Amino acid sequence: MIRTRDRPGFVTRALQTVLDQTYPDWCVALVNDGGDASVLSAAIQTAGLTDAFTPDRLLRLDLPSSVGRSEAFNRGVAALTTELVCCLDDDDTWTTDYLTSLTEFYDRTRAVARDLGGVAALVVAKREDLVIEDGIETLVPMGEEELPQAFRRRDFFLDPVAYVTYRHDLYPVQWMLDRAKVQAAGGFPAAFSVMEDRAFMTRFLQHWRLAILDRPLAHHHRRIRRKDDTAQSVAMNTLDNPSYDWRLYSDLAKVPLTSPEEASDPRLARQGAMVRAAAATIVKEINDETSGLWHKVNGEGREARHRYERLEQRLGIGEPVQAEALAEARCWSVWDETGPTDMGFPLGVGTPFLKRLTLSMDGTPPGILMHGSAWQRRLVVQIPSTGDWCALEVSLEGLAKKGEGLRCEVVLSAPHGYLLETSLSRYTRDRLGRKAQGFTENYVHALPPGRAERIVRDFPASLLDASEKPKLSIALPRMANDFRFVCHDLVVSRL
Repeated sequence: MIRTRDRPGFVTRALQTVLDQTYPDWCVALVNDGGDASVLSAAIQTAGLTDAFTPDRLLRLDLPSSVGRSEAFNRGVAALTTELVCCLDDDDTWTTDYLTSLTEFYDRTRAVARDLGGVAALVVAKREDLVIEDGIETLVPMGEEELPQAFRRRDFFLDPVAYVTYRHDLYPVQWMLDRAKVQAAGGFPAAFSVMEDRAFMTRFLQHWRLAILDRPLAHHHRRIRRKDDTAQSVAMNTLDNPSYDWRLYSDLAKVPLTSPEEASDPRLARQGAMVRAAAATIVKEINDETSGLWHKVNGEGREARHRYERLEQRLGIGEPVQAEALAEARCWSVWDETGPTDMGFPLGVGTPFLKRLTLSMDGTPPGILMHGSAWQRRLVVQIPSTGDWCALEVSLEGLAKKGEGLRCEVVLSAPHGYLLETSLSRYTRDRLGRKAQGFTENYVHALPPGRAERIVRDFPASLLDASEKPKLSIALPRMANDFRFVCHDLVVSRL
């Protein structure tokens, strides 16, 4: 069951993850909740998925107007005739063996648990950025993100008490449920526009058990920027949303207290047994929580310190400071070379790295290291000693056509600040054809302590046309020990 609305870039990826499954017997109910049907059809065709989804494989429901997330799910479930149902949000994905592994796990577990209502897999949180250039959406992977403690429990069966008290959690992308039992539980409550899956699962767990396969087969994707994303806004995913009343569904999970007359009334006796079972579960939860309290506090305290340090770092560098060149004018960026994952390696003097960067200095001290992280927007070069001369140089060769100038933008920061000099390093020839290296357009900059500074150098076409192998030279402080060059943006654009 896939819900979507005007997100063609996401839904085609979700459809592809279904096509990639090793399990052969599936059908997709695609509910277009009031979105533009022609845009959805064009996206599916452009992605080459039209022929792959034959009529018996794809049940498409194009709703004339939005009915909301909950009702869209319920209509998709009702349209299916399958025994089991999954909820794949249009921006999430699965591993290729998701359906195979969970159907096998469901069959094995159902043989020993008659009240089994479904199964689930573990999940991995994937960070990504949605970049739009020239009207084209591109999803850029940014690595994995740590999940809250509630997602890291290793219970075989999902504990209803732990779930309703937020000590255990699941995303819809993780589970596979008996479709008839989903409908018997009432489906997703229509009154909820967010957290509808939690409200449903709280009610579902009152009647059936859910077993969890200890394998990460589901991918929950999170975008680091959502301003270009037409999904529910971040403000909707808050406890202040009027439709989100977790207290109601917490109360629905409670069992009524019984009276001393329960022994003479079979119905009351059953209720009493349920109360005692619930009490035993709560005692177990309290014991488990108490025994792990200090480990939990220490772990969360450590994570809080790390987050605080990262926040301080971001505030210190002044995050809004970045290169301002328009996308159509850019011809090179350091982040084009680092890729989506962090990278690091030792450097050699005079040896190019990241395609256009070179470290130039007197001598070759050991321990020159580089680390780059595109998603953190941070490139660090560690130099044990800068000596009498040390400069980071950016090759400008081949970036400008004849008659074009170049703009170099660099965003730097340092805890204590320092002075640096930028210039154009180039080779020129005299009338006899003899080549000589020199520096021109020298300028000294003062990097302030504790915040980022944007440095802009413009080199006109007349200067570049007369130069061989031009480079932007960033001369670093002399005789600095344990020096760290910290760069947050480095972009070259055409003038």
